[in-house]
Amino acid sequence: MPGPKGLKKPLFYFEPLSTWDLVTVWGYGVITVIFIFYNFCDVGPNKVVSLIFYTVPLQLFNYFLNYVSLRNLKTFLIWCGFGAVHICLFFLLKNNTVYNGARGVLLNTTILLFLYQGLRITSRKIQGQELGMPTNQYKDLFDNRDITVWDFIFFAIYFGSFGYLSVFAMSKV
Repeated sequence: MPGPKGLKKPLFYFEPLSTWDLVTVWGYGVITVIFIFYNFCDVGPNKVVSLIFYTVPLQLFNYFLNYVSLRNLKTFLIWCGFGAVHICLFFLLKNNTVYNGARGVLLNTTILLFLYQGLRITSRKIQGQELGMPTNQYKDLFDNRDITVWDFIFFAIYFGSFGYLSVFAMSKV
């Protein structure tokens, strides 16, 4: 039964992974293996840079291009699994002085995933529709609906949090 203003699906639902989900999950899995090999086998000299480029794009990507996929609880839980890997890596790198404060960005993944869900729940409660992604045409990128002021507010909250957490996590670099 559709909810208010055309909510077609319940808040939490499980669906098979789309082709997009499979490509992104497998792609990030490969990137994770490469990152671990690169950093734990002493292959490369730019470990802090590789850590930042391993984690930060994912945190941006999940809101920019994966926000519709994250509505599927199966996909969300898979990305939370990567967040758990990031937490494990944080503790594995805890005593490695090469990373200093940069390893803190690993903790942001899980925080931002749950922030996304919190904003999504709030959007459904306040505006009766899913969280949208603002574009310069004032249309949602994938759902092709008009973007509201609330969508811009939620966008600002997510990216303000992302910026604050990133600066806070790397303040000791």
